[in-house]
Amino acid sequence: MARMRGGGDLADCNSRGLLYYVVVLCFITANAQGPGGKKTWIISMKDDAKQIMGISDLSVQDQHVSILDTVLGFGSDYLKVHDFDACFDGMAVVLSDEQAAALKSNPLIRSMELDEIMYVSTTHSPDYMLLPIAGGAWNKSGGIHNAGEDIVIGVVDTGIYPDHPSFAADDGVKPYGPLPTFLAKCGTDSRVPGGFCNGKIVGAQHFFDGALASGTMNNSDPDALSPLDANGHGTHCAGTAAGNYGVPVLVHGVDYGTASGTAPRARISVYKALNAEGTGRSSDIIAAIDQAVKDGVHILSLSLGGSTPSGNVTYTNGLSMACLGAVKAGVYVVHAGGNTGPEPSTVVSYSPWLTTVGATTMDRSYPAYLYTSDGQSYSGLGLTLGTPGTTNYALVRAADTVASQANLNPDFDCDDATLLNKKLIQGKILICTFSGMIDGLNPSISSRIAAKATGAVGLVLVDGRVFLETYSPGSLNFLNFPSIMINGKTAQLFAQSFQAGLTGRLSGGGKAEFTGLPPKVATFSSRGPNVYEGFTEVSPTSHPVADVLKPNIVAPGVDIWAAYSPLQTEKVNFQGQKWGMISGTSMATPHLAGVVALVKQFHPDWSPSTIASALATTAIFLDSLDNPLVAYDQEHDINTDTKRLFKRPGNAFDFGHGFVDSWAALDPGLIFDATYTDYVDFLCSVGSLSPASVQAASGATCSPGIHKSTDLNLPSITIGILTGTLSVPRVVTNVGPLETYTAVIFNPTDVEVSVDPLTFTISPGKTQSLTVTLKALKNAVYLNQTSFGRIELTGSWGHRVKVPVTVTYKQTS
Repeated sequence: MARMRGGGDLADCNSRGLLYYVVVLCFITANAQGPGGKKTWIISMKDDAKQIMGISDLSVQDQHVSILDTVLGFGSDYLKVHDFDACFDGMAVVLSDEQAAALKSNPLIRSMELDEIMYVSTTHSPDYMLLPIAGGAWNKSGGIHNAGEDIVIGVVDTGIYPDHPSFAADDGVKPYGPLPTFLAKCGTDSRVPGGFCNGKIVGAQHFFDGALASGTMNNSDPDALSPLDANGHGTHCAGTAAGNYGVPVLVHGVDYGTASGTAPRARISVYKALNAEGTGRSSDIIAAIDQAVKDGVHILSLSLGGSTPSGNVTYTNGLSMACLGAVKAGVYVVHAGGNTGPEPSTVVSYSPWLTTVGATTMDRSYPAYLYTSDGQSYSGLGLTLGTPGTTNYALVRAADTVASQANLNPDFDCDDATLLNKKLIQGKILICTFSGMIDGLNPSISSRIAAKATGAVGLVLVDGRVFLETYSPGSLNFLNFPSIMINGKTAQLFAQSFQAGLTGRLSGGGKAEFTGLPPKVATFSSRGPNVYEGFTEVSPTSHPVADVLKPNIVAPGVDIWAAYSPLQTEKVNFQGQKWGMISGTSMATPHLAGVVALVKQFHPDWSPSTIASALATTAIFLDSLDNPLVAYDQEHDINTDTKRLFKRPGNAFDFGHGFVDSWAALDPGLIFDATYTDYVDFLCSVGSLSPASVQAASGATCSPGIHKSTDLNLPSITIGILTGTLSVPRVVTNVGPLETYTAVIFNPTDVEVSVDPLTFTISPGKTQSLTVTLKALKNAVYLNQTSFGRIELTGSWGHRVKVPVTVTYKQTS
């Protein structure tokens, strides 16, 4: 479904013109009050206006100019903002009162209505998570301009670029007042004359002593001297979590709509421990976490981590222990799961006290189109505006412009722009063909360089490999130059139909389209199962599957618009810009941190484990047809020697509990609580850890008795090895009204599950002990034979408490 810039629907309106008109009004965001007291009006023309004027053969834009000039007089001082023509004939124009009156009385005009400020967000993720809806988390928090108020999110990352409207001291409705109980330090930098802290940003510190000591940084490096972000990653994460509401996203002069943080009124405290290259020392990161806990942040957002466990230490490494200390102090810790999926056990966040976040797609895309003179059209991806005007331009293949094709890279004909004949390309649309893997090369960068260097007016990058992952607009370095990427079967059709003399034009790319489809787990998002501490071997029949579910939850993490640092140089698309579109579990993590802020604001007395349980048991794992959310996966294609992308039904090792549901998390019904002592006893259950090593790592002693890892009171049941029958205890606490619950069981394959008691009535604030018994019905010795099921505690007042059950290796006795 196509949409106009800013969000208004343009499709499916042949018989619903009035509905379309109303929708457009709801999404136009220009201020009605224009320069010099003028106002913006939305004008609808009568159906026969252009026939009466005799201007039917003109373009829509010229028709509207002709009408305005005729009614208002040639040379009149008006500003036409938009032209509408898909479902009604109209325009948006800035007018004086006298001009508006003249148009209102003209018989060509059907209606006029003042433009209004409407509240939409085209970064889209807040809308996709249903934050703004009636009864949604923003509404429950007191409205858009109160959502997250006085909650402090600590962001440990590459710093922040404070001179950004997402972090302004006034969100346009009310300024940020002081937080008397939060007294974090604020660094200084001569490049930031206004300072870092302004009420929205309440702390800004940097931690590089470890890097300096290791020799990876030195005191002359400006990056080591202040919290200023020269990478963009930290700024992006901070803006995603808590950026101000409704900030215009302008990149290279193109308006991509408006952006909002997930908790737009939350405060941000910055702890820079990663350098401009996005790397840092674990000691500096731990120091940053430690300081954040001292400062009193409510939430820590950690979009960082190692690529693999440190040795085979998963739970008791320094970062994990620092986070356990934070949780003990009441700080909620959100941690990125990693970007090395989709292979099993690639998740790099292991501990049960961390909320590990995976990444999903959204329903938004930025389609671009190539229209050719033979009547064909080809859809692809762009993120830029089209070629100038409606003129067709000659299409020329890069390979046809060289003296000898023997000199070309066989996998990429735009690899070396100096080989291309500029005289044959200038003023035309250049076609670059990419047909193989290029080590260390992003073909969109080289293609754009070649197109600009040869004077092309546009670029078509063609990748004919069929089985590769769909490209992401944010990964294509096409901004600020008319470009399109077409791949797979579309690319093959284009290659087959191309002939000399073909002309074409590019359009779209800068306008978002929204499908309404459910999220899919991104290919790169790291997967479970989690590995236990002390593992020694990984194989299909000897896999170290821990009794802790990872990832825990998923959130939007693909093509996320958010604040960015114009000082960064890594992302060609966004050099010198204050906005960036990037992907990763790093982007999903601050989305989740923002949701936690909303829950914490609504329930200030809830502990980290209570909030974690609320998020987990209310997450969405089925689509509207009760099918599991889809996960992208890949396999090796022996015919092409490439990795083939495919989609399959997802499971708990892909998405954990599911996609975050911020609204439902405010009212989960029952929660599974866990204390610091419970986490220590969990460590005491790990076979490779002695009581002495647990005490050395955590400073705490094991409680008396025998400890089992499955006894930890998590809102999931994850069994690495099930031999015969196993009883698992759980305790639920009622945070809702008096309610009767019944357990509905969805058995994992070859496993029989029972719950005792099956039905119970529980009063507010009371607890209920449950015993879950699992019985293996069949032997299973391979990782891919993992069984997935769930228990749903269904309440008489409508609460559904969902507990995933996962069993990997099974032995009947």
